[in-house]
Amino acid sequence: MSSLAWMIVITLILTVLGTLVLAFITFKYYWGERGAPPPTREERRRRREEELRLRAKQIEHSRTHRWEKRSSDFFDNRKNDSDE
Repeated sequence: MSSLAWMIVITLILTVLGTLVLAFITFKYYWGERGAPPPTREERRRRREEELRLRAKQIEHSRTHRWEKRSSDFFDNRKNDSDE
């Protein structure tokens, strides 16, 4: 075989080998020891309810703990006092 043919064969072999390695790593990551199948409908519903509960808690906290505005002076890093 000519050197061009050998280069093509080696390139094809390396391409197939790289594709197989990528597929193997992807499979192990998503469905292997570390990965898990997609959540069930009940699990998704439970997670959504938990997220909504935490969001409501954050909103309530932000209502009771208002932001303190800073001075418009660039070099004054202190927060403004409400009493002044």
